[in-house]
Amino acid sequence: MKYPTISRRGFLAATASAGLLWTPVIAGCGALPVQRARSSKARNVIFLVADGMNTGTWSIADYYMQHLGQGQSEWVKLYQQQAVTRSLMETCSADSRVTDSAAAASAWSTGIRINNGAINIGIDGTVLAPIHEKVQRSGRSTGLVTTTRVTHATPAAFAANVVSRGAEDTIASQYLDREVDVLLGGGEKHFSAATRADHADLKLAYQNAGYQLLESRDQLLNSVEGASSRLLGLFWPSHLPYTIDRDANPDIASQVPTLQEMMRRALSTLERNRDGFLLQVEGGRVDHGGHANDVGAIVHDQIAFDECIAVARAYCQENPDTLVIVTTDHGCGGCQLNGVGAGYKNTDATFFPGIDAIGASYEHLQSALPSMEQEAYAALVEQRLQIAIDEKRYQQLQVERAKGGYAVANLIKKWHGSFARTGVNWTSGNHTGEYVELCAWGPGSDSVEPWLPNTDLHDVMEQALGLS
Repeated sequence: MKYPTISRRGFLAATASAGLLWTPVIAGCGALPVQRARSSKARNVIFLVADGMNTGTWSIADYYMQHLGQGQSEWVKLYQQQAVTRSLMETCSADSRVTDSAAAASAWSTGIRINNGAINIGIDGTVLAPIHEKVQRSGRSTGLVTTTRVTHATPAAFAANVVSRGAEDTIASQYLDREVDVLLGGGEKHFSAATRADHADLKLAYQNAGYQLLESRDQLLNSVEGASSRLLGLFWPSHLPYTIDRDANPDIASQVPTLQEMMRRALSTLERNRDGFLLQVEGGRVDHGGHANDVGAIVHDQIAFDECIAVARAYCQENPDTLVIVTTDHGCGGCQLNGVGAGYKNTDATFFPGIDAIGASYEHLQSALPSMEQEAYAALVEQRLQIAIDEKRYQQLQVERAKGGYAVANLIKKWHGSFARTGVNWTSGNHTGEYVELCAWGPGSDSVEPWLPNTDLHDVMEQALGLS
């Protein structure tokens, strides 16, 4: 069986069909200067999160972009041009030096550190006001865009309150009750009557409340602008597929928009509010690639996130009253490129061809196993990871499949041996506790200190928007 070759998307392919209200040329955006803020007050905030990004992840994505001829990443260009305020951020939660996404994003949202696993619930049980509430009271709109389920921890912390981050059905209901204006990502199962525990049809409830429901990439790009000032976009039952799998599979690509396409549509909707907006955009599957120790997945999702920095730069050219914050909530997996060979001279010759050769995530190959015949499945794995699946290995996969979870993906990962193939290795499949990168530009960015705890970003946003 023949499978489609892997498409390598050009950097920020044009999406004029999305009907944006602003249409600057984005390609080569690194040449656009970042305007220095003339005021400390902002009308808008764009908060960009590469969830689970170690500096090693950022580095290998930048190296790989150069290898593809795309030049350096937008994030690196910002630093090269000294165009932004740069900082290191401490990411601790209330009960651990190593945070989870719920506690980290809640710190941004409320200015208070809470325990891992909770969303905007204080350590004494106090229900804390998420930043959405304050932004909404100011007359501004709010939007949450992610490659994970839209009810997942990072976006949820900007608007919801739950004792446990796993209460995603409740989070979906809270978004409606609290009137979050734009929700774009995965997680359709938490809005569908067929899959919710209470069998409530939240998709219909959102539509009855005036939200435009979008359920495919075509609808996102080509639906009539202006039909509604509120959007609910649900493009996959759970998390959106990894970028590497989306790009290699036309059926997925026709269904699932890219992160920057969702961001553009969110901006064109939110900017109708003349009072301004807060938009959070999360490259959430970067974190999942770290948990899975999946180098192909993490590189391509980090690059997809970087495209959103270019969108933000272009948007700020026409809207300089916008504060942009770019950061991560924590590291994950300890991803690093290691030296290969005597004197490390084989590093480049290992890393670049090694990444080039990867055509699927371990997760995608696990999901494909139940629906494919043995011969076809073996051909798929051979093409995408250069692993031979003989009869013995195929039977091993069936044993692992019966165990559930990520057992199949973990076995494929073991056989793949990405360290030997790419030089990239990992410290664990867990979150890590190092200080993380942060940069900002626009009104209020001068208040970002060279080193800060994650709770300080709440004050930065609050002061810039005049919420206090």
